[in-house]
Amino acid sequence: MCTTAAKQLNDSWYLLKTRDPVPWMRWDDEIKLFDSKADKFKKLIIQNPDPHEDGYYGGINGKGVAYVSTFVRVAENQVSYIRRPYVRLILDASTAKEAVEIIKSFNPRIGGNMFVADPKECYGIEGVPEKYLIEKVSEPMVKTNHFVNLPNRNLGFDEEENFEKWSYDHYVRAEELISTANSLKDFQQLLQDRKNAEKKTAICTTKEEDECFTHSAFIFDTKNRKVFYSQGNPLENEFKEFGF
Repeated sequence: MCTTAAKQLNDSWYLLKTRDPVPWMRWDDEIKLFDSKADKFKKLIIQNPDPHEDGYYGGINGKGVAYVSTFVRVAENQVSYIRRPYVRLILDASTAKEAVEIIKSFNPRIGGNMFVADPKECYGIEGVPEKYLIEKVSEPMVKTNHFVNLPNRNLGFDEEENFEKWSYDHYVRAEELISTANSLKDFQQLLQDRKNAEKKTAICTTKEEDECFTHSAFIFDTKNRKVFYSQGNPLENEFKEFGF
């Protein structure tokens, strides 16, 4: 249950994400620099701290290519993007367009709502087991836990009370905020937003509201190849800057 957004600002594409893990996922995460012979470019990746368990949640490479995603479970056989090594492979790309081709090459396909961007271009992707829907992004855009274009329904909506309302509520709120955001501070405030908290459908949720609350948040600045990462709930933890 995450909120992702993309916006072009000051000649850079910014990708945003809150991480609201479900109970079967590891809740803690960390940022790690990948710089080895296995990596085409240096990469900063938000990941599970245990290298023997699943968990790449998003990242950026030294060429300014960034990736964020949120899972939308529409089939029992669907593959999640968080499973290694998908994000790390995507960040072998030197451009956003090349990253899209890497994603298209995966067999089976990875599922969910995705953004991939470089300083000049951004693409939004909706992925289900049978196909990808890919669109070039020119205006600010938001993706949560439902599809805007594909008709496929998140199976979790029929299994978890309030999940569907939460996905649509924070989608509408994030669209409102990203349309007027004009600074890094605005992006941070979007990821900290508490509107609809009384309904437990805010963008940033707390442990008092839901066990799947916001455990971290991050922003990728593609032009300057930087990450602004809150390790822990962004209401309680500051965004720290990372770069190459």
